[in-house]
Amino acid sequence: MLECNEIFWQLQEVAKENPKILNPGSLFDWMSRNYVVALSVGIRSFVDGDRRSHSLARILYELIENPRAISRSWHVRMYRGTPIGEYLGHTSFNNVVGKGKAFLPQPAIRADLRRLEDSCELVRRFVNKRVAHRASPGSIRRLPLFSDLDSALTTIDEVFSKYKLLLTAEGSDSQRATPQYNWQEVLKEPWILPPSTTPLNPEEM
Repeated sequence: MLECNEIFWQLQEVAKENPKILNPGSLFDWMSRNYVVALSVGIRSFVDGDRRSHSLARILYELIENPRAISRSWHVRMYRGTPIGEYLGHTSFNNVVGKGKAFLPQPAIRADLRRLEDSCELVRRFVNKRVAHRASPGSIRRLPLFSDLDSALTTIDEVFSKYKLLLTAEGSDSQRATPQYNWQEVLKEPWILPPSTTPLNPEEM
């Protein structure tokens, strides 16, 4: 989802520099609608609280029920085998949980879960009322904006990164990856080559 988010906003910059590609706007409208639906459904999957689901929210629920599951001693053991493993383990736990704490406190887990659910609530309702199902017009007061999607995705990234580090001793502050190629290269090539047999309008199909 993070890569899709980056591509979407980079594409908006491309359109700003060359507004001629927006006329007609059918293709961009189609891409934007698909982006909103795909990202919204993806965000909703991270906060699915159903016990049959495997989601970030479910992990936090289970950690609340087992508040001593993430301990300093267990976290430090994952760093064994490195030259300064014990030091790195304690430093990592201090930075994320706090100095002198033997376990990740239950209130901290609850706060992370509440933050996750609050940031995704508008998107979750949008998916339930407009994407997965078609509820009555008054069932949702406000549709999410692009900024709401960005905010929810940022929160998911931050919470996911925190618990990935605590549970696996791997990761960083963000799961955003460094691109291995330039996706914009495809935009520099003509999509329809002359002469072409590709239907140009529905009447030719």
